[in-house]
Amino acid sequence: MQGRTLFLCALLLLTPALKAQQAASTILTVDDLVRAGIQNNRDLAAVRERIPEAQGLKRQAGVRPSPTLGLTGITGKPLGTLGEDQYGADYSQLVETFGKRGKRVQVAEYAISIAEADYQARVVQLGFEIKTAYAEVLAEQRKLKVLNDLIAVNQEMLRLTEARVKEGDVAPLEANLLKVEISRAEVSRRSAQGRLVSAELELRSLVGLEQATPIPNVDFSVPTTVELDALKQKALESRADLKAARMEEEQEVAGIALAKAEAKPNVTLSAGYTRQNSQFDDLYGFNTSGTLSPLRDRDDILKFGVSIPLRTSRSGAGSVQAAAARSSGARLRREYLDRTIPLAVESAYQNWRTAQDSLQMLREGVLDPSAANLSVIREAYRLGQLRLLDVLNEQRRLVDTQLTYIDAQADVARTHAELERAVGGNLP
Repeated sequence: MQGRTLFLCALLLLTPALKAQQAASTILTVDDLVRAGIQNNRDLAAVRERIPEAQGLKRQAGVRPSPTLGLTGITGKPLGTLGEDQYGADYSQLVETFGKRGKRVQVAEYAISIAEADYQARVVQLGFEIKTAYAEVLAEQRKLKVLNDLIAVNQEMLRLTEARVKEGDVAPLEANLLKVEISRAEVSRRSAQGRLVSAELELRSLVGLEQATPIPNVDFSVPTTVELDALKQKALESRADLKAARMEEEQEVAGIALAKAEAKPNVTLSAGYTRQNSQFDDLYGFNTSGTLSPLRDRDDILKFGVSIPLRTSRSGAGSVQAAAARSSGARLRREYLDRTIPLAVESAYQNWRTAQDSLQMLREGVLDPSAANLSVIREAYRLGQLRLLDVLNEQRRLVDTQLTYIDAQADVARTHAELERAVGGNLP
């Protein structure tokens, strides 16, 4: 029994670690992060519930009106009036006319498509937020590595410089300059660490990752060339908000037909049965046994009826007018998206291409030459041809260039994610 208890305790302790290991093995790329966010994000799950809600409303829209059953009874016995009784049952059925039920179902079907499109739009938005948050995390990780490498290099230089100061080869000022430079880099590193923690928390919140699940460290798979015209065409075909606007426009057109049908009267069919017993106190007759008794009368009555509300042309005019206004508004929103979506795609595309060009220029025209310059200056300093201050200045310029290059990499990732959002889905 004790061994079994120990086994269960060990299993409970290992379960969270196994789950974290399983989650880590499945999240290897940025697309894995997006898929995990779609699966785990509670806000997105709440939006997804609108689809079965719309499906339930469609089902309810197709329900026929329920019949009505009424039971009646009249008696004078409690008030001392004997011999007068009447009992009956009534059944009535509302019959919807002019295809009201079918038009309600049609409007509800459009509501399902709109809910699905809204969910897809939220999926695209969540993917954009996750990718931009990951770009921020990746940028801060890279900046932290640059600063860590800088501190390690400066600490090694400080160790060698202090040894040379003891030998009297260099002035103590050089060691002090290195100490100041290390302190400057340490301040920058702590700031980068703080930004990295905040960025990781934001990403974990979007994706729904536990603290034990590691965040992957991979580059974005960004295509180098895409055709702008093809992107515009894809956006007009794939944008979920445009799909929702088109469905809303069709729904409101169907809503006009429903409002016109609702303005017309329905028909109520009814049927009833009544049994009426009456006693004539002043009239007597012989019953079947030959005994003299008051005369009684029993009537069984069936009744039928049709009722139609008397409506005028003004009865539903307000509802029809409101439905027409909603239809016009939906059409205007759809036309607005038709015109602005290609412009948004082109703007995002130009931003992305500009970010790519800037990144290439930084890499080829600034970063690589700056790294080569620092190597030459360090060698010249080692040979005694330059001062330490020259090395530190060039090193500072290289670090600033590296940090700018990292920002440019993140900008390429962000603008590409923005282009995907403008198009309405992942790019090939």
